[in-house]
Amino acid sequence: MSRYQHLGKAGSPAYLNALEQITRRAKIEALDRSIESLNLGLKDLIEETSKYRQP
Repeated sequence: MSRYQHLGKAGSPAYLNALEQITRRAKIEALDRSIESLNLGLKDLIEETSKYRQP
């Protein structure tokens, strides 16, 4: 059973378009995870540097 069965006949324009959309969605989700990771790292860095600052 193919997970892309609902997309229509393999090789059809609708099928290829749907595969492109799936690929783009996966890339966007990966970028979102990367951004979140970078934001958490920045937050940690700011917290660490604020510990060493003198008032």
